[in-house]
Amino acid sequence: MGPVFYIFLGFAIAWFFIGRRSCRPRVRHAGPDPRPDPRDEMIDRLTDRVRTLERIITDRDWQLRRDIDDLDR
Repeated sequence: MGPVFYIFLGFAIAWFFIGRRSCRPRVRHAGPDPRPDPRDEMIDRLTDRVRTLERIITDRDWQLRRDIDDLDR
């Protein structure tokens, strides 16, 4: 294989990567989104539930019943 093949191969690979980069959607970095993310509320609720479950594992029996009742909210 001659040097022309390797030059052509280099151009083909470069063209592939340049074309691939231009097809990607462009993301604007204008700053934080002012709208609240609806997942944040769900994450907060799940975090509270995990904390409650951790307390259930480590606390006494009388607190266990109270914490289980609090999970049904």
